[in-house]
Amino acid sequence: MVGSGSCCRRSPTNGSAVCCAARDSVRSASAPGKRPPTRTLTEKNRIRALYRRCPPHRAVVCFDEWGPLELKPLGGRAWARQKRPQRVRATYRRLPGTEQFLAFYDVHANCLNGVFRRRKRIHEVAEAFRRLRRCYPRRRLFVVLDNLHNVHDHPRFLTLLRHLRIPPVWTPTEASWINLIEAQFGVLKRFTLAHTDDPTHASRRRRIY
Repeated sequence: MVGSGSCCRRSPTNGSAVCCAARDSVRSASAPGKRPPTRTLTEKNRIRALYRRCPPHRAVVCFDEWGPLELKPLGGRAWARQKRPQRVRATYRRLPGTEQFLAFYDVHANCLNGVFRRRKRIHEVAEAFRRLRRCYPRRRLFVVLDNLHNVHDHPRFLTLLRHLRIPPVWTPTEASWINLIEAQFGVLKRFTLAHTDDPTHASRRRRIY
């Protein structure tokens, strides 16, 4: 029984009692992946501080996967005769498959690099990070990346980061835009892949590199 002096009220639809504490628990349980606002703000401020100033003998690197990249005609702009636009081929069957560009962007050196792989599993991502460490053998790295489920947050991958002495800097939930490599992907697509129709993955890799 709900007493009249409690904080509960009657539902206007069926007259049943609705408890304020129950409503609060349901509201908090409806968003299980949300981080506290204070923690999110702290993460953003840390990333922005690394962008503004690189610590001595350190390097700030952004990482993300770009893909899947398919072999198909991509739209763009081109000169054409009036009423005679350039036609594109049909690609109903794409047998060569797709690729992923595992990319790194050195913020303060303004350098973008990466490797192409068929998939973006733990094995491929770990291989890319080993290559990153070989590029910076004597410097401490701060790598900004998102917490991709079952890959970036996997215990095997986190163990590898500790072994390579790479502390991850996680982007806040639903704030991948703060990763500067996202803007690099947009520019890369606009200036290298727009209005192209590469027949093989190798030709597209040469275009991007």
